[in-house]
Amino acid sequence: MSKETILNNVQEALKKNPLQSDKGVYTDILKPIEKDILSEYKRGQEVNKAILIESSKDELENTIKSILEKENIKQVLLPVSLENININQEKIIYNKPVDELRDTLFQVECGIFEANYGVSNLGIFSVASSSDQPRLLSLITKYNIVLLKKENIKENLATTLEAYKKDNNNKLPTNILFIAGPSRTADIEFKVVLGVHGPQIVYVILY
Repeated sequence: MSKETILNNVQEALKKNPLQSDKGVYTDILKPIEKDILSEYKRGQEVNKAILIESSKDELENTIKSILEKENIKQVLLPVSLENININQEKIIYNKPVDELRDTLFQVECGIFEANYGVSNLGIFSVASSSDQPRLLSLITKYNIVLLKKENIKENLATTLEAYKKDNNNKLPTNILFIAGPSRTADIEFKVVLGVHGPQIVYVILY
């Protein structure tokens, strides 16, 4: 069957059975414990085993430097958007395909990147993968340092997805990561182990 025939059949089917345009209704069953969105987010991130640090735009670089010095980190993996950050460590800029950076990429200790949004009632942050900030950046290093603007913390998953759509001409990005903190698994004897298939230590800097 040709492509043209298939498309014609789809068009005919849509005439007889038009797509429904009613919007879905989201009911949030998770009730916050804290009184405000920011406090609830901080509580959730701590439950998810992330190390939360509050800073400001003016102090952001100093906060990052203090973490890098504390953890004795020598190399840092950065997206293009953060390549001008002022730190003392060797900077590896993620600006080439994986194959061209393979020898270096999987040896870097720490990745620093900007989260798009935080989800308050789940205590997680989200990152839309792009050529400027590839998906692997949050997955392959032992340490993650995540930068998150306080005004980008949303109440729940529904409001977060709506914010993404608003940013992208009413469409969702093709790949969104929702990250709770250090990677973990309980596959072996139901014991939770951190850092098995991703970062072992995650810092979230709110500014």
